[in-house]
Amino acid sequence: MAKKDLFHKLSYTEQLEEILEKKTFSADCKNLLLSMLYKIDTSYNDYETVKRMVDPKKQVIEDILNIIKDCNDIKLVSSAKMEQFKKKNIKFKVDQQKKKIETEQNENAMLNAIYSLPIEKKVYLDEEHSAIRNSLPFILEKGKSMNRAEIIRDFDAWSWNTTFSEIPNIESNLIYQNLQMLLGKKYLEEWMELENTKNSLEMLSNKLSAILEKKEAQEFLYLIFKVSIIVCSENDMKEKKRIKEEFIWNTKELKRLNDTVKLVKESSNIKTKAIQEIEKIDKTLNDKKLFEKELKRINAKEEELRILTPDDLEIRLNRQRRKLENQIKEANKMLYVKQYMAVKSQIIKENDLLKTIEETDKKEEYILKTQKYFIKGITEKILLEENKKQIIDLMYIFRYYEFLPYFSEKYIKDVEELKQIISKTEDILIDKLMEFKIVNKLSGNKEFDKNIIKNIFSMRMINLENINIEFVDSNEVIFYDVETIEKKFAIENEGIKLKYNKKIKLFD
Repeated sequence: MAKKDLFHKLSYTEQLEEILEKKTFSADCKNLLLSMLYKIDTSYNDYETVKRMVDPKKQVIEDILNIIKDCNDIKLVSSAKMEQFKKKNIKFKVDQQKKKIETEQNENAMLNAIYSLPIEKKVYLDEEHSAIRNSLPFILEKGKSMNRAEIIRDFDAWSWNTTFSEIPNIESNLIYQNLQMLLGKKYLEEWMELENTKNSLEMLSNKLSAILEKKEAQEFLYLIFKVSIIVCSENDMKEKKRIKEEFIWNTKELKRLNDTVKLVKESSNIKTKAIQEIEKIDKTLNDKKLFEKELKRINAKEEELRILTPDDLEIRLNRQRRKLENQIKEANKMLYVKQYMAVKSQIIKENDLLKTIEETDKKEEYILKTQKYFIKGITEKILLEENKKQIIDLMYIFRYYEFLPYFSEKYIKDVEELKQIISKTEDILIDKLMEFKIVNKLSGNKEFDKNIIKNIFSMRMINLENINIEFVDSNEVIFYDVETIEKKFAIENEGIKLKYNKKIKLFD
C-alpha cells in the first residue's frame, strides 16, 4: 500500500502525530494542537446538528491538518509577553510570509491562528464601489473567521454555549451569519472568492432579490454597506481617514456640479482646448518635418535625457492623445444632460454611503434594521419550502439565529424590538412542521399545541428531535431530552383535554 493511502487510513490524531514528528514545535504546543483536534473531532456532531450549514467533518479536519503541515513554526505566548497581547487586545499573531504563528495557550486562539495562516483570496470590489471597497471585505472576512472558529468556541462535546467575550466583533458575525443563512454557505463563500468581477454586487443583489422584494434586497444590502463602513473605520484608522477625505472631495464635487452655468463653461473650455491639442498632435504625427522638429526640441530641452528616439516620441504623443480624448469624454458627460445626471447621481449615491463615517452613533439602529430584513427573508424561505428535510433544517437554523449574540450581551431572541416579528416567524415555521406532520399532536387544540412547541426556540438542547413532553398538570409542562429533564414551562390550560404524567414524543 502506498504511503499516501496508509496516511489516510490513520485516525485524525495519528495523522496529526505524523505531521508533528517532523516539526520542532514545543511539547506544550504539540499537546495543545492534539487537544484542539480532539475537541473538533468530539464536538463536530453537535455542531453539525445545531448549525446545519457546515462543511463535512473530513474536510474540516483535513483542511486544518494541511495548514499545520505547511506551517514552519508555532510558539505559545510566554507569561512575560502575555501582557503585551492583552494591551493590544489580541490573542494570536500570524506571519503569513514566514508561515509562523504565535498564540495564547488555548484551543480557540490556536484554531483562529491556524485559519489565519494561509494567504486567502480577498473579497474583490472595483473602484466603482470606492466607499465600501475596503470595508465590506473587512466585515465579511472577520465574519468568516469567527464562523470557522465556532466549532470549538461554542461547542465542547457536551453542550452548546456562547461566550460573548469570545466574539470579537458582534456586527461582523451577525452580518456574515445573515448572508450565509439567506444565500447558503456555498454561494456566499464562492461569491467572496470571485476575482475582478465588476458586477459582483449586482449578483449579490439579484440573489437576495429571489428571496426578498427587489427594493427590500437593495435596502438590506445598503444597510450592510453602512454597517461595514462604521465597523471598518472603528478598527482601521487609515480607512477612516480615506473615507473622510473621499467624503470631503465628493461634497466639493457636488457643489461644483450644482453650479451648472460655470460647469458648462469650464467643460466647454476643456473640450475646446483638448480638441486643439489633439489636432496639433495629429499634425506632428503626420508631418515628417514637424515630427523631427518636435524631437529636436524635446531632446534639447531635456538636456540630461537626450536619448528620445522617434519611436519614443510617437509613443509619448499617442499617450498624450489618449489622455486628451479622456478629457473630452469627461467634459461631454457634463455637457449632455443624461450623462451629467448619471455622474451626479453616482456621486450623490456614493456620498450618501461615505457620510456614514459621521453616523457612528447609528450603528445599532442600522444593525437592527438589517435584522428585520433578514427575518423577513428567512420567513419567505420558510413559506416557500416544501421539502420535509429542509423544513427541519430551517427549524434548527432559526433556533440558531435566535441565539446569536447581540449588543449589551443579549441574544437576538431577547431584543425587544425583534420579539414580535420573531414570534410570527416561529408561528409560520410551526405551521409548516404541523402541515408536513413533522411534529405530533399534543392535544385537540392547534393554537395550544403551537404555544407549547414554540418553547423549542428558547432551548439550547442539541438535538430537538429527541424531545419528549410531559404535562404534569394544567399549569406545567416538562421538556425532556429523551429521559433527562431539559426545561420546565408554565402553561395555562383552560379546559383542553390532555394526557397528564405521560411522555409524548414531540417529533414523528
